Amino acid sequence: MKKKIIILTAFIGLMLTSCSDFLDRKPLTQPDNASFLVAREQVENYLNALYPSLPVPSQYGMSIRGEEVNSDNILAEKYDKRLNGENNLFSGSDNWSKGYGNLRNVNYFFHYYSVPEGKETADVRSLRGEAYFFRAYWHFYLLTRFGDIPIMDDFWDENATLAGLQIPAAKRSDVARFILNDLKAAIGQVPEVRAELYPRSKYKGLRISKEAAVLLAMRVALYEASWEKYHKGTDFATEDNSAEFYQEVLNWGDQQLFPSGLTLNTIETDKDAVNTEDAFAHLFNTKDLSEVPEAVFWKKYDKEKGVFHALGGLLASGVVDGQGPSGLSKSLVDNYLNADGTFINPNDEKFKDFNKTFEGRDARLLVTVMHSGCKYRSTSKSSKPMNVRIYDATGTDEEVKDKNADIVSPGLNSDGINKSVTGFHIRLGIDTTFVEGNSETAIILFRYAEGLLCYAEAAEELGKCDDSVLEKTLKPLRARAGGTYAKPTLVDPNFPFTGLTPVLQEIRRERRSELSLQGFRLDDLMRWASAGILKGTKGRGRGAYLGEDGVLYQSFSPDGRKSLKLVSKDNEGWMDPLKDYLPQGYLFDLNRDYLLPIPTDELQLNRKLVQNPGWK
Repeated sequence: MKKKIIILTAFIGLMLTSCSDFLDRKPLTQPDNASFLVAREQVENYLNALYPSLPVPSQYGMSIRGEEVNSDNILAEKYDKRLNGENNLFSGSDNWSKGYGNLRNVNYFFHYYSVPEGKETADVRSLRGEAYFFRAYWHFYLLTRFGDIPIMDDFWDENATLAGLQIPAAKRSDVARFILNDLKAAIGQVPEVRAELYPRSKYKGLRISKEAAVLLAMRVALYEASWEKYHKGTDFATEDNSAEFYQEVLNWGDQQLFPSGLTLNTIETDKDAVNTEDAFAHLFNTKDLSEVPEAVFWKKYDKEKGVFHALGGLLASGVVDGQGPSGLSKSLVDNYLNADGTFINPNDEKFKDFNKTFEGRDARLLVTVMHSGCKYRSTSKSSKPMNVRIYDATGTDEEVKDKNADIVSPGLNSDGINKSVTGFHIRLGIDTTFVEGNSETAIILFRYAEGLLCYAEAAEELGKCDDSVLEKTLKPLRARAGGTYAKPTLVDPNFPFTGLTPVLQEIRRERRSELSLQGFRLDDLMRWASAGILKGTKGRGRGAYLGEDGVLYQSFSPDGRKSLKLVSKDNEGWMDPLKDYLPQGYLFDLNRDYLLPIPTDELQLNRKLVQNPGWK
């Protein structure tokens, strides 16, 4: 690893955004290494400066809400190059630099931490525990992108000689073990560290907590277990420790997650919930989650303090990807069950009706995808809800205008980033009070529901997912969404993944329904070795039905329908937005693109590194 000739990036303007009032304090800019980290205030200042590197929306851009253009959840004209096999030898450089740059900042803390024993209070130890969390987080970031990597467990700057930089990559399983050990240190399970983090109630989820560390540990163990199982026999997995890591997920769940007292946000516990879908929606469209235990770790925004994001205006105007025309995929919409727990048949004629697509479905579909009755284009006080119905062109011009004034269709004929190429806009995170200006809706980084899904998946993979496991994992998630729950016994013939047990199929479905547009889908496809479902003409995805006999097409005026002639459709009338861009479908290289290439300059500097499969 080449020496970074830089002053700590953690101290250069990283406080423009923050996680809470605690993180709005201005950090020191010229620390004296020898005597800097010697008291609580200095330690807290330093840790505060590490928070903004976490993936939360900055002031501008779609950030996490539009991130899943890298998967089958979002279709965009500016498609993801990795999915189409267009990455090159330099495609991993930014990820490598970001990961190791952040690790350097964390290890600076450990290297210069020198709080005297008499001043090392529980508060200080808690802050030190946060540093272990950050080190685990950034190692996991690198693991998911590069596999085998050098473990950065020390501050390397002082030994940055050519000989000292010849550091071999650790096996991915050892990297995962290192991460889990750091997380054990973070929650105080390593006696010599004694880094006991405060429970969520201390800071109401605004700082890293024990529970956040537990959820990250379950995420890491599940990722590594499934990667080693499903990539077994390929160059991407030289050994199979999947049983060990699946069991780690269960251990963290039994010993830490379930005894924590965390609960889901439900219509019974959410005082502001009126409709079935509200308890789920309020996790994403409200400003304050301090009284919501499910929100284990979240970021608070405050316009008066200059801490805001632009999602309000972007989502309200129909934007899905900030880089160009895009839309949510029909594949995502088809993932959601009927409210009675039965499978849908995506080929059913009724789904050609845009409105019927949403009738009687899992409430999370209603929260995630814009449909008739939802506030939409709420960038002015005269905004109206989306309303898709047949346009009535009879009568005088004034009569026609009055009769159709309530129609607000998806932005199929909008311009630029506001244009939908599928008919499905994002509703998740829509601020129902938004009219104009900057946004303050909270963003969750870790929540209890993810832990339930991790536990259920690991249990099923180990053959331990009995009724008691499903009763405390899948059942409450389905119940919160207003759905009928029954133990899965049948395989859905239309589910994109084959060869799964009925239970594992439904766990995977539940992950997509519960975690869509929250940054999980690409990692899931990678760890399940399932990018193959994206290949071919069907894999490039479809949008809503736009045949001339459908209500969506007929909701546009005669003049508006002229522009719809330019919309790409398949032979059956479903929108096929990537038809002209990807005539063969995505060209993801199954023998190469599951991992990013290690930067060539790093390979030249550190001769002990070995390039990832397919990139030599």
